[in-house]
Amino acid sequence: MEENSTQTAVIAEIAKHLGVTPQDIDNSAGLSDDLGLGPVEMADLISAISQKFNVAFTAAELHNIKTVDDLVVAVEDLSLE
Repeated sequence: MEENSTQTAVIAEIAKHLGVTPQDIDNSAGLSDDLGLGPVEMADLISAISQKFNVAFTAAELHNIKTVDDLVVAVEDLSLE
């Protein structure tokens, strides 16, 4: 699968939060299940991504973000608006 710049940047941000390399992040990984992000870490990550990409997530969007891919798609969708 061809990685795009948004995907690369989102994964880099997740990796930074987790203290791992972007290569350690699987696109299909669950943010809480697989990567172990708790509510506080998740909020921190969402906040950082919101600022980095200048996007705002609604509660409904946040509720649907379960995996790395979900987060990438949400950022891409919000960036187009």
